Amino acid sequence: MAEPPQQPFLLIDAGAHIASVGRLAIDAAGSVLATVSDDKTLRLWNLPDGTPGLTIRPPMGPGPEGELYAVAMAPDGARVAAGGFTAPSWDGRFAVYIFDARTGRLFARLPGLAAPVQHLAYSPDGTRLAAALGGRAGIKVWDARNGRLLFEDTSFTAPVRMVAFDAQGRLASSSADGSVRIHAPDGRRIAQRTPVQGARAYGIAFSPDGALVAVGFEDRLRVEVLATADLRTVFVPDVAGLAGEGLPAVAWAHDGRGGVQLHAAGYARHNRAPAPGVAQPTRNAPPAVGSSGSSQGGRGLTVREQQPAPTPAPAPAAVAPPETRREFVIRRWGDFGHGSFTDIPASRDAISHLLPLPQGGLVYAAADPGWGRLAPDGTVATAPRPPGGDFRNTGVTLALSADGTQVRFTLRAGGAPLVFDPLTGNLSAWGGEAGFYAARTETPRIRVLDWQNSNRPRLGNVPLRLGEGEFARSLAILVREDGFLLGTDNHLRLFDAQGRLVDSVPTPGAVWGVSVAGDMGVAALGDGTIRWYRFEAGALREQAALFVHAETLRWVLWTPEGLFDHAPNGGQELVGVHLNGRRNETPEWASFQQAYRALYAPRAVRGKIAGDFAPAAERLAQLGEVRQRIGRLPSLAGGSLCAVVGSECRSIAWDARALPEGATALRMAFTATDRGLGFGPLDVLVNDRIAARAEPAVGEASVEVPLDAGTNRVATRLYASDGALFAEGPAMVLRRPGEPEAPPGAGRLVVLAIGVNEYAQADLNLRFAAPDARAVGDAMRSAGAGLFRDTDIRILPNDRATRRGVLDALAAAARDTAPADTFILYIAGHGIVAQPGNRFLFLPADVRDTSSMTVLRQQGLDDATLVAALARIRARDAFIMIDTCYAGQIDIDQLAAIGNDTGRFLLAASSSVQEALDSYDDRNGVFAYALMEGLRGRAAVDAEGRVTALALGEWVMRRVPQLAREKGHQQNAVFRAAQRDLRSFPLAVVQR
Repeated sequence: MAEPPQQPFLLIDAGAHIASVGRLAIDAAGSVLATVSDDKTLRLWNLPDGTPGLTIRPPMGPGPEGELYAVAMAPDGARVAAGGFTAPSWDGRFAVYIFDARTGRLFARLPGLAAPVQHLAYSPDGTRLAAALGGRAGIKVWDARNGRLLFEDTSFTAPVRMVAFDAQGRLASSSADGSVRIHAPDGRRIAQRTPVQGARAYGIAFSPDGALVAVGFEDRLRVEVLATADLRTVFVPDVAGLAGEGLPAVAWAHDGRGGVQLHAAGYARHNRAPAPGVAQPTRNAPPAVGSSGSSQGGRGLTVREQQPAPTPAPAPAAVAPPETRREFVIRRWGDFGHGSFTDIPASRDAISHLLPLPQGGLVYAAADPGWGRLAPDGTVATAPRPPGGDFRNTGVTLALSADGTQVRFTLRAGGAPLVFDPLTGNLSAWGGEAGFYAARTETPRIRVLDWQNSNRPRLGNVPLRLGEGEFARSLAILVREDGFLLGTDNHLRLFDAQGRLVDSVPTPGAVWGVSVAGDMGVAALGDGTIRWYRFEAGALREQAALFVHAETLRWVLWTPEGLFDHAPNGGQELVGVHLNGRRNETPEWASFQQAYRALYAPRAVRGKIAGDFAPAAERLAQLGEVRQRIGRLPSLAGGSLCAVVGSECRSIAWDARALPEGATALRMAFTATDRGLGFGPLDVLVNDRIAARAEPAVGEASVEVPLDAGTNRVATRLYASDGALFAEGPAMVLRRPGEPEAPPGAGRLVVLAIGVNEYAQADLNLRFAAPDARAVGDAMRSAGAGLFRDTDIRILPNDRATRRGVLDALAAAARDTAPADTFILYIAGHGIVAQPGNRFLFLPADVRDTSSMTVLRQQGLDDATLVAALARIRARDAFIMIDTCYAGQIDIDQLAAIGNDTGRFLLAASSSVQEALDSYDDRNGVFAYALMEGLRGRAAVDAEGRVTALALGEWVMRRVPQLAREKGHQQNAVFRAAQRDLRSFPLAVVQR
């Protein structure tokens, strides 16, 4: 009997799905959400905050093998079942996988299915598991306790789309043959009806009392509400004003106040004329073989909605990113569906599933890709957040440099184009430079017809050979016009000038864009990657792949052999190695981060793209079978766990999400299992830094780990004995009691705090600049709890704050910050107004010569350099804080120019050296002290207890002179805001 393929698979793991999310499931408490996707992952999320939990990967293979179309979670949350295009490559039949939801281990299989699994559902008591199957395989219901088949119905004439249990144990099903059926708990069919002749029934949901069944249709803008007893139509909700091909997702959900609303979604959009320049999604793009277009019966829901424009744009314009433009709506009817309706813009692409939450509201799956949540009042609490590039509408902007190495692309429709140079590892905004060449799609010699979203492309009258159900998506004619590249749903195909197929390469996503230069072709794929291919003796050879995280612009570049390079601000965790075990075994996974010492090889990666293969060959020869060693990494399991509170240690669970009041440390015990590579050190990381290290002895280890204030993100790593690879152990995110949660869609707080006490020229030394930088950073972290999704505090003290160090830190901040983030720059040290020109000059730690203004300019950082660096930081909200001194007080009004030039809030104070050496409280200077007072609530707070940038600036400007007078000094502060509309933003929450 065959087994899953044993070769390693390199896969993206961006912390979220990178392909359409098809189905959702929750536990009975509504605290855990499960999602599955065509990207071959099952992901668990904590509700309501949406933080990620486990990622579970089934056995997989090339092509569609491993794509997941269905998921169900046991009511107690202990088990999660998943299926789709699963197991036929080695079983010859399909299977449902059942995983332990707490560990991710494969628990059981339900094999022998005749078609892909479309939908799964557990009964409310957890004793039964039902499956809807593709083809004409019908439905199956198993005893969830032992896997015994209880009953099946194989009389459907088309794929069954969905199944649903009610509280009494009755099972409803919908089919593409138009029929709706109700089965009793014992398997008897008690009702059957085709509510709309010729229409394909899809979504199905029981009303909360079980008396009604709502049915949505994939090919009609229609919802039928039927009586459960006999499936007669009770009423048809109003769909006026909607456009689109169907409403395949339906759900009843309550509003937390006693009301029940009916919801429907799918392809529905508002029936209105498009805004000028806005690409309109369509649904004329059939899916790739193995998903909804599978000849074996796929999901049936077309999800690749947005199609490329017909002509490549030579110079994409940078316009406002449409990240909030959600064209696809959820219609919400009041009074069980009888009442008036509202339309909720919820996603950028088709919505495939709606699932009510016990707390009220619902969650929804979208092809964006991603999932979202509606609050009980019908507002969008969480919107889908695709992690990678979406090249469906932007693939036509793909362009190459003349040597085929540098690539220009756009991550989002309407976004600014980027340029990536793999030979230098530089990712930057495109400044309009020439020298990039987009694809030619027609020349006098080669004219390909019907290639856009068509399964019948041709060269003149010569048909071009594609696979069954395969559609063409992109085209590029070769430089010498001796052939062309055709990108399809699942292949990049090379044809000669006569239309003969020369070579084809399978791709992990649709090829939405392709371009050529010299002997290189580059493709933009549906999985969010850019991939380089070299033409060699009439064949295509993949050289490297690039994935850019759209929000943070972290990137990772890797070769097919697994050697990689990554962005200065990270990215090594975005790709990893998947290794199948046997058919009944849980696959192994290790990210590039876990194999960093073995696989990080930037010189080899860059050489391969440039055509120099020697460094890669040399490195691979040194590595041996490192990827196979991943399967022999030690494993790390959690033992006892308690939180230190005073003199006691209170036991907590490994899946806990909160700390006891007053907890200062964790005492953690582990059991390590050697699988052939031995043990190295065990590290416990708190908020991304090593907080404790232990050495496992005979497989056992214990460690006490100090905790930070606020939220603590805890991760564990156990290294193999050679230190080249590590296994990931238990991880958790622990909040403190009363710590507020960040609002939906909140960005991060990124703080760069620079403080120089110790100079290369010793007579410049100060006392409190470096402590002020640390104190302000800590105060920002604490005060921002509940406002931001995460805080990233970067302290640059003393010898790290050289001229080069400061510029590198600002460049790293530019790479790391996204538009939704808030950026704070705090600078403390020596500053002067340089003459001529009245330009502010900050003196970094490596200043060695103060003999003249000319030499100071050469060693310092002038305001023009700072402004240029700040201009690259994309954060919508930013605050610049400058706390400087020199021999004699500088004219602080000159500092206001930095705020004016950058359009940012600016807060500055300047003291004499005497004042700077004399702290306010023996710990911090006057300016830092006033800042921290304001953040803690001395500044004005709004109705929600928040301190805004405007309030903080006004407080510090008034407070600094008061504090200085108390110390017998005279010091002023300046606060300026350059925005025309003076839009402020919150920086702190005051705990009351």
